[in-house]
Amino acid sequence: MASPNVSALFFDYFSLQSCLIFGVSFLVIYQVFTREKPVKLPPGPTCLPLIGNVHRLGGRQMHIVTANMSEKFGGIMHINLAGMKAVLLTDLQIIREAFLDKTDRFSDRFRIRLGEYIWGTKGSLIYENGNGWKSHRRATLRALRNFGMGKRSLENKINEEARCLARSFEDENGHPFNPQPTVQNAVANVICSISLGSRYDYDDPEFRSLLDYIKVFMSERSGPSLLSVFPKLWFTPFYKSLRKQSVKCISFLRGVVEQHKATFDSNDIRDIIDVHLQGNDEEGGSDEKLPQSLIWRGLFDLFAAGTDTTSNTMLWGILLLTQYPRVQEKVQQEIDDVIGRERPPTLPDRLHLPYVDATLMEIQRFRPVACFVPPRAASVDTELLGYSIQKGTNVWINLYAVLHSPEHWKDPEEFIPERFLTADGKKTETPEAFIPFGLGRRICIGEQLARMELFLLMTNLLQRFTFEIPKEDPKPNLAGKHGITLSPGRFRICAVNR
Repeated sequence: MASPNVSALFFDYFSLQSCLIFGVSFLVIYQVFTREKPVKLPPGPTCLPLIGNVHRLGGRQMHIVTANMSEKFGGIMHINLAGMKAVLLTDLQIIREAFLDKTDRFSDRFRIRLGEYIWGTKGSLIYENGNGWKSHRRATLRALRNFGMGKRSLENKINEEARCLARSFEDENGHPFNPQPTVQNAVANVICSISLGSRYDYDDPEFRSLLDYIKVFMSERSGPSLLSVFPKLWFTPFYKSLRKQSVKCISFLRGVVEQHKATFDSNDIRDIIDVHLQGNDEEGGSDEKLPQSLIWRGLFDLFAAGTDTTSNTMLWGILLLTQYPRVQEKVQQEIDDVIGRERPPTLPDRLHLPYVDATLMEIQRFRPVACFVPPRAASVDTELLGYSIQKGTNVWINLYAVLHSPEHWKDPEEFIPERFLTADGKKTETPEAFIPFGLGRRICIGEQLARMELFLLMTNLLQRFTFEIPKEDPKPNLAGKHGITLSPGRFRICAVNR
């Protein structure tokens, strides 16, 4: 047998060892020079595989859970939503830095895939970005002002709707009833008069179907829900009924736009639809003009957001006044002293009704219907409080945390309208932390309209009625139901004539 070549074996071994060392060294050096630089993320909870932090966000009480999490991680947190990076802001000064001082970097809207599946984002007042969105927002805001937002011209329409609402309450003859449908009808009709050019009877089936869809979608969905994390579930049989309602809603609004096109007169601009029709062609559009085929999309945002938020604020107001009868009595006494019970309230009356105004502000602080504003997105790689925020990162604001922070509010879990009054009680004052409509470029476009509606509708009702919970009903749960908006659970009231 031939003896092994020791020299060959040695060099074979040496060559193999050298190749391995060279290969490993090359990979290490390659990784060092080619990998992304480490990003300094804000602190946050530990993630689980696949689902990230979704399990920790509390479902229906997500606004409270994340507010409590900030006590451990601070006013800026990094969270993972099933693989999607998100930054959550709960501290007022950090929010102001992002959306006021660095507004150019944080004014984009984060596009939610579910919304793209259902309605699309083109033409949206809420989810579109860029010059098209800016022009669309300016045009809509101008139209809202032209049709009376913040002016006496709209006051009469709201007061007339308040009379219809009061008649509906009177028809109950002091017996227990659920106020939600009629309050929603009244608020929606104010939006309709501006955007669609008409109001609808409370029992109109198409109108009622549209409102039911808005109520279900805005109140029953919570984020991050299973549907928002896995939006393709929208096309499964589980959501068949909601899909049908969505199609009916879109068809209704498109139908109204078509009716307007058939009767359009450039010398008689009736509402927001006509404003968008003026000078537009069927599909053209531009950065300055919204194409006719997308007018319905902006109307949906205006109608859905405006109806759901203001009607829920009204319902919270009614419910809270039943639980705080001392506040209700003081509000009614001030109304009696300043206005009486005969004439309807006017917008200038607000200056002379500081306790009424303070109570409305406390309702919005105590139970803000928009606990989270629709998420923003970083438009460029940037920094916030020394932390790296990468382009496209989902940025949330927890308004509930700001409005319930002990740093800004004494006894934040107590319902105290006096916190908004000057020391002599003769005027209201607005603390920096009172931001129920958000702030920055994306502040709620309908803030003035909502404030008008809330003041005139609530004052009209409290002139006529005292609200009570039926004696046979259990004490209402004031925690609320958090979907896209925070709504009170179902409750009944007795509207007792004064």
